[in-house]
Amino acid sequence: MSGITLAITQPAHGSGLDGPVALRGTATGNVAGLFFKWYSPLNPAATQAHPEINIADHGPNCLNGTVSALAEFGTHALTLAATDRDGTALADIRAIRRSALAGGAPPAAPAPCVVHQLRGAAFRTPAADGQGLSRASATIEVLAPGVWARPGAAPGSWVANADYQALNGVALALRLEPAVAAPDPAKCADIALAPLAGLPFFHAEDKTWLRLTRALPANLGNGAHRLLLRASAGGASVTVARQVVLTA
Repeated sequence: MSGITLAITQPAHGSGLDGPVALRGTATGNVAGLFFKWYSPLNPAATQAHPEINIADHGPNCLNGTVSALAEFGTHALTLAATDRDGTALADIRAIRRSALAGGAPPAAPAPCVVHQLRGAAFRTPAADGQGLSRASATIEVLAPGVWARPGAAPGSWVANADYQALNGVALALRLEPAVAAPDPAKCADIALAPLAGLPFFHAEDKTWLRLTRALPANLGNGAHRLLLRASAGGASVTVARQVVLTA
């Protein structure tokens, strides 16, 4: 790799994020004339010509926190690459003489940088506050992390993205509690959404959603409740809420 060493210094591997983060890295060795690019598999602006996050600036300044990214909900395998050719055409790739990589996903990456964006966790069903939820047979739909599914062979079909699901480190859980200031713990219920890969999924609104259909715990009563969705990873968590009315 031509004596070039790259390192990602922000964000830290394994961290949970609550919003976009400024990307920072270091480059040592023979770095003159190098072009630097940041990559994530959850980059919504990626194209074949420009898969990198930092399209506007490939210079060394992009290592200094000028690029804010990773806003997409889910687990990101962040990679920093440096090459002595800026283009992505085959001729440019073949002409590369100096290059280096940092980050990426284990086990292939010796110094991985896998981080988890928690902001963006969301409900699809119930779609708004005040809607009813049957205790006997409740349906709750939540946003799946990252690229949970990929297009299947049949037109319009979607199948599990096993590679991404194995990488995912975002855990999801539900909680129902009476909509009062200090709810009685005996009248609250926690519902684990684990393993996530065991839940049915579907594609709608250009997103992948997870669906839970089940009877709610018997200790829950009727009436106004808070439905909480907690996304957690890397010692951090984000909670979003819906106000619901439980019915028989």
